[in-house]
Amino acid sequence: MIKGIHTLAVVASLSVMASAIHAPAQAQKKGPDFAAETFMTAAPVAMGSLRRFLVNPHGEVDALQLSDGTIAKFPPHMGRDVTAAVKPGDTISVRGYRESGDIIKAFIITNETSKQQVVERPPAPDTAKMPKHLRFATLSRIAIAGKVERPMRGKKGEVNGVLLEDGTVVRFPPHVAFDFAALLQPGQMLAANGLGSENSFGRALEATALGPAPDTVRPIYGQ
Repeated sequence: MIKGIHTLAVVASLSVMASAIHAPAQAQKKGPDFAAETFMTAAPVAMGSLRRFLVNPHGEVDALQLSDGTIAKFPPHMGRDVTAAVKPGDTISVRGYRESGDIIKAFIITNETSKQQVVERPPAPDTAKMPKHLRFATLSRIAIAGKVERPMRGKKGEVNGVLLEDGTVVRFPPHVAFDFAALLQPGQMLAANGLGSENSFGRALEATALGPAPDTVRPIYGQ
């Protein structure tokens, strides 16, 4: 009898394991707003007038800048919701945490006038992603020149781009910040060639060449 009970327990255990393995991946994940929930009752880490949106080289809105210079970053798939909820000049608050200095990882963005909120969430599970090589094939060649307003930084504080005074975002790998350090300081003139896009929300490019003026740019990849 004991042997029979033991056998049934093993079978039941294997059945539970099989169910877990074959269960839909979505059912095993945490709720879509799990990360944002921790900030629902937290005080805003920044509040102020929205100065402008910032885009990535693919033209997707993935950040915004307040009038005091604070930059709030969010996943690009949220760009449409953010631009629908707030516009330049609106007073907004941002809940999240500071990644580096005045750069914030935003989880909740609130329009303080309309009280409309955009909460960080993962992309829809059935969203088809375009392969990277095809995404880059859609970019255009861009040449720009302007005055550097500030560096842009990654999660660990590394400089991986600059924001020009006209709102253009110039992106590049972190090692470039060492090779072209003198050109990336606030107030310096910077020219760049690269691949990117421009739309009503802004302009951005992934740089392939940098220099102090359009006729003095040099490749950043040693080509």
